Amino acid sequence: MLNDTTTKQSLGYADELRRLKSMTATYVEDGVTKWIKDREPLHTFEPLVWETVASIEENPHLPSDLFSLRQGTETSGQKDLTTVDMKVEMQQIVAMNRRVRVIRIARMDHLTADKALIYFHGGAYYGGTPEDVLLALKYVAEQANCVVYNVDYALAPEQPYPAGILDGLAVVAAMTKDYHHISLGGDSAGGSIALAVSQLCHSMGICTIASHMLFYPTVIQGSDLDGELWDDSRIDIVSEQRHALHRSYQLFEQLDTIMSGYYVADQPLDLTAPLLSPLLANPQMFKHTTLLVGEYDPFRLQGEAFIQQVGRANEDANYFCYGGISHAFLNFTGNVPAVQDALRSAAKLI
Repeated sequence: MLNDTTTKQSLGYADELRRLKSMTATYVEDGVTKWIKDREPLHTFEPLVWETVASIEENPHLPSDLFSLRQGTETSGQKDLTTVDMKVEMQQIVAMNRRVRVIRIARMDHLTADKALIYFHGGAYYGGTPEDVLLALKYVAEQANCVVYNVDYALAPEQPYPAGILDGLAVVAAMTKDYHHISLGGDSAGGSIALAVSQLCHSMGICTIASHMLFYPTVIQGSDLDGELWDDSRIDIVSEQRHALHRSYQLFEQLDTIMSGYYVADQPLDLTAPLLSPLLANPQMFKHTTLLVGEYDPFRLQGEAFIQQVGRANEDANYFCYGGISHAFLNFTGNVPAVQDALRSAAKLI
């Protein structure tokens, strides 16, 4: 269930999408505008997500071999949400002595837009492909009226940290001549890579990142698994589903350790370095940041800690929490209405 996917669509999709779209910001606190988009009934799993979470066994064990882990990042079943003509093309970006494949996505009527989003897919640093989020990013490109570059960055452990970050930096460097407004985005591990690229763009004088779009990012490596960032007792949920939520957290605690190990690949590195753990970076660097997460995502608490820091530092952060949803929810694009609302909301804030 680490990379949940389905071909089924939620019952009452259109009605629920309208309800979510009608919900306004819940409140503003310490520079963060918050949208808490609970589902009805409150504090229960979305049924399609529950199907996967409920199947997690007691005391779950996550295989650590790379083949099994990469199988767990494979996706299928997403639906195309776009309603206008789009252009999708493969490109090779050559810059900073690196060659990086990207998928360029744009509306046919905005091919020369001067706004670009450079995006990094999820997959725990060792898995995933740009194609996994292609349909989600087509919808973002449609809604944001920007050009999206979906980056095929280097994966660990064959090309460990900082290879993926350097690939992303090369793509940004190549885009500065064509775009005046460059944003960065990513989901899960890709969100962490986006934040590392942002830091390097700032410190190296490459460009100013206009905004950051983060779906359920991992923002700290080697965190205390017994600490408050992993305390699922802080999460509201109906009593009959709490045990399943706890088993999900147990599974992701194992993933957290495994993915960090593959990412650094036995290099003697300080995991508290801000490029590895953006939660420990200077939050002033992350201007106009939007973070979107599911209510039952085991990475939710670290994401909340991050966006609170960014909000206090910059007074311009946005936070969306979707009821009943867990990690990797972009895999439900077109099947769960909260995902479409999250993509639309994020696109409007780029």
